[in-house]
Amino acid sequence: MRKIVFSLLLASTFSILSGCSQKSKIEQQGIKEHSNLAIERETDNRMSDWNLTSSDAELYIGDLGVDQLYTSNQVRSLETGSSKQALLPNGFPLIQAFPNPSIVPKQGSYVENLIDTAISYLGTPYVYGSNRLEPSSFDCSDFTRWVYLSALGMDLPWDARNQAAYVEALSKRTYRDISKARRGDLLFFTSFRGNRAADYAGLDASQKPISHMGIYLGDGKIIHCASKKTGGVRIDKIVENHFHLQYRFILGGGILD
Repeated sequence: MRKIVFSLLLASTFSILSGCSQKSKIEQQGIKEHSNLAIERETDNRMSDWNLTSSDAELYIGDLGVDQLYTSNQVRSLETGSSKQALLPNGFPLIQAFPNPSIVPKQGSYVENLIDTAISYLGTPYVYGSNRLEPSSFDCSDFTRWVYLSALGMDLPWDARNQAAYVEALSKRTYRDISKARRGDLLFFTSFRGNRAADYAGLDASQKPISHMGIYLGDGKIIHCASKKTGGVRIDKIVENHFHLQYRFILGGGILD
């Protein structure tokens, strides 16, 4: 009888301990998932604060003119020896980049490698025309280029206009409707003119140069590097009341499909 009681107590204890262990694993997983969600929340409201944005010169210029800061001696050579090679707007050959095959996709997708790397740079300061050879500071296109390069070994063009041309030429999926964006896509925007839809209405293509870009996180959010005043690398919800990014959107596309 004592043996039976002891066996029952032992089984009960094992069951309780197993249940606690399982509960602990579930709680840890929940904490991990919550942490991921928290990291991808909007940074703050500085991008939609008119008192700040209206006097933010870096928002107005974006990365316009960045490609002119780098001479042919400062950038890597892309000579292909073919006079028929398609060219980017900056005059460099259009060469398609692919993920380094030695890199293991996270959760079965290179997009997650990309997103994890992008989020690791949250708060990195903004510098117009930042050094393309190291990640201590970024402008918008340096950020996206560096994320693709460090996460996947893909070397993209050096400014927003040329990255947009790269996407239009080589992506299997481009769009001009922001609702079609997918996690990991590159999104391109015209120059900042104000917080209202009316500020961008009636403009022709020549008045809407591509001067800003970022990486789509999903759930309506973008991670990007806009200006010093807005805090460098940050996360914003694109479609919000009176938030200018939704009115500035020009083009989106994925290059990992």
